[in-house]
Amino acid sequence: MLDFCVQQFLKDVGQRLKSEDYLLADTRIPNVSLYDHLSLTAGFAVAMTRELRLRGCDIAMICGEEIDEFDLLPLARLCGWLHDIGKAYLGETEYRHHVQRGVKWVEEWLGQQGVTEPLFSIILNAVARHHLRDSPQTPMEKVICLADSYASAGDRPELAKAETETQLKRAVREILAMEQEIFGGEKPVCLLLGDVDSIKGFVYEGVILPEIRGGSQILVNLEEEIRELFRKELCEECLIYCGGGSFLAIVPASEVKELKEKVECLYLAKTKIATITVVASQPVGYIDLGRGLPPYDEASVTQLKGIGISDDLLFSHYDALVSNRTERKNFGELISSLSADLQRAKREKTFVPFLSALPFHQRCQSCGKRASGKRDGVTDEWLCEICFKKREMGRKERIEILREFAEWLSKEKGIKLSVEERRPKDLDTLARPEGKVAFLYADGNNMGDLLQKAKTPAQYRRISEVLTIAVKESLFEALVDAIGKENLTKSEMLPFEIIAIGGDDVTVIARARYGWKLALKLLERFEQHQMIRKLKDELKEPLTISAGLVIVDVKYPVRFMQSLAESLLKEAKRLAREKKGESTLCHLWLRVPIASEDARTVLEELYLREEGLRGEKYHLTARPYTLKQASQLTQISRNLRSLSFHQRRILAEALEKGIYTSLNIALYQAHRLREQREKVLESFRELGRLIAEERMQEKFFFWQRMDGEWKTALLDVLELLELEGD
Repeated sequence: MLDFCVQQFLKDVGQRLKSEDYLLADTRIPNVSLYDHLSLTAGFAVAMTRELRLRGCDIAMICGEEIDEFDLLPLARLCGWLHDIGKAYLGETEYRHHVQRGVKWVEEWLGQQGVTEPLFSIILNAVARHHLRDSPQTPMEKVICLADSYASAGDRPELAKAETETQLKRAVREILAMEQEIFGGEKPVCLLLGDVDSIKGFVYEGVILPEIRGGSQILVNLEEEIRELFRKELCEECLIYCGGGSFLAIVPASEVKELKEKVECLYLAKTKIATITVVASQPVGYIDLGRGLPPYDEASVTQLKGIGISDDLLFSHYDALVSNRTERKNFGELISSLSADLQRAKREKTFVPFLSALPFHQRCQSCGKRASGKRDGVTDEWLCEICFKKREMGRKERIEILREFAEWLSKEKGIKLSVEERRPKDLDTLARPEGKVAFLYADGNNMGDLLQKAKTPAQYRRISEVLTIAVKESLFEALVDAIGKENLTKSEMLPFEIIAIGGDDVTVIARARYGWKLALKLLERFEQHQMIRKLKDELKEPLTISAGLVIVDVKYPVRFMQSLAESLLKEAKRLAREKKGESTLCHLWLRVPIASEDARTVLEELYLREEGLRGEKYHLTARPYTLKQASQLTQISRNLRSLSFHQRRILAEALEKGIYTSLNIALYQAHRLREQREKVLESFRELGRLIAEERMQEKFFFWQRMDGEWKTALLDVLELLELEGD
């Protein structure tokens, strides 16, 4: 009965609340929507109610009335969703008397749903008494009151104002007394954090596109399995976040070990080789959720000092992230500690799934690691069970991300596209006619640090969801921008493959000619996204993204493309750390075979030269670039289209001859153009200004000298001209 009511509420009211993110949980807190607060309150309420049952409390004692066992958790969940519903009908800023309004609305709504006694009164009383001042009576009413406080503990003004330990104890005395009354000295819930191990190794283990696509889809399906596990055991609202191969959840303290094992077994049971590392926090309560790790009060935190390594640890934990140490005292500090535990657990793992292949076994013709046992009827290859499953799923399974792209195209662009039938069957098909592909790997900058500053679980949930939505929609917009509506609708085969979108990162393989524009548009669309701009204003933090782009012949293994793109991304992120608040891009068009997957090594091998007589080092590239620089580079390349292919080749070859020789040749070629002379000369000057910095020692048209080394962006422009065609 109540489970149906919850679903009906989420359908009738929940979706509207989710879309109205201007509707705040508290008008004093600008970045936590009412929807996020209600969802987290429901999750905490279910976890705490389950904890009471695990500790032996009978249902009549919890609710004050005897109800069916299967109604207990849905009851807590529904009360969590309904407790502040009065705020949804009072306008944007007027939240006074929301309890009375909420009671009236809930009374009418429960009647419409046919809810009868005693459930009717239990729910109504929980909504009416969800504040301490309203004197909650039964454990269920007190659980809803606690869940409300837990969901927003980091935003409570009484905690922020408490400077000393005495003031803090006074501020939390009543809520801790209720916590003690219900749960004794044992705190009720734990946080569960999980992250898939070697996710790239699992996805890119294969050699053909359907297998890679299938591996990615398996991991997406497993995230849905985690959601289903929580729906069955607790409720989906207990999941603060789930996506991109990781999750964060609220769980009953007495059940944390069992749930941890169930998630871990889930991955092995479904994949045989993919594992997930899951760690749990110590049991937490109101003060932990509101003030993070001990010590809790401002005076004690400010006085913390260390010597040697301990001083370095204090600096990295507090002073490197915030200007005032007390800004760190919130839910984000718990997540920081839990993330460190997760990384340590990953390093200390001693078990790795291994499927042996004996000498008399025929090896899998895809991974080459395991014994074959399945025949691929399409390619006539013998595969192991794991590669076969990934390949079959990649060919037949309905790919979730493509379905979302098609729905978005229809809704936002009015384009009806049967994407499932148009997905490329392999990389060779995708790469036609050039025979080259662009591998794009993009990831948000410092998003982990941003999440670790979240004051409350609700704020953490909101930031995570905003990043997930914004990255996905930015990619969809970028694909349309880069490829064009006409090409998308008329093409028999989609010229791209979305390998993965999760959290704040994106992996896409596209036809080579679209790679550069796709990368730029992704960065632009992310920065311009309405939700990102709003979140940026709310948090007063830069929200940017970096990308690594490698363009290679389709014959290269995808695993190699991914490793090189990931290394290029690291170079882009290095620049992003220097240019705070700017999105960045590092790209490479690989024309010759190489053995290294390290971007810096490859860039130096391909573009670093040394002038013989002078002994000066000069770089034939200025990579990586900020988004602004990359956009200017694109514009300059358009201005140089008047150069013939022969002239472009002369300029490229001239750069190999050194700074002064190449400049003389370039100026000579420019003067030969007559009508286009000034335009080309100005483009040379713009290339110099493009990479100029305050530390520049010499400025020499398109050459710039810094720290004793020269660099130029001219070859990058010439490469873009060749890549995109005329």
